[in-house]
Amino acid sequence: MHFTEIIALVGLGIGALLGLGALFAPDWAAGVVRLKADPEKPGGYSEFRATYGGLLLLTHLTSFILVLHSPASISVVAALPMAMGWFGAAIGRTLSMVLDRDKGGDAKIIPIWMSTEIALGLAIAAPILQFLG
Repeated sequence: MHFTEIIALVGLGIGALLGLGALFAPDWAAGVVRLKADPEKPGGYSEFRATYGGLLLLTHLTSFILVLHSPASISVVAALPMAMGWFGAAIGRTLSMVLDRDKGGDAKIIPIWMSTEIALGLAIAAPILQFLG
């Protein structure tokens, strides 16, 4: 196994662990994303468990398994969509900083999350490096 695949597995493992945490501890997930369920509209916990939990867990876990048990060329195909998802999250935060200043877009936590999302995206995309050069 190439070292870039190990880096991707670490990033995918972190994403899967975030999903696992949200799946079984929606209050924790709500605190991480600074959202809360609306008591007037039932179903908020279901959304945290589904979107931040099950979705993150199974997409990252599936990519993890594919990277772990596939040839290098398949590792790239398995990892790239997940990496692009994390880069997309960072793009969304960048837009929020620019367009949502009056709605909290200047929060000090946003650059920290952006850095985390970019780092995860780069880690998960690492298998591409073995084909460059």
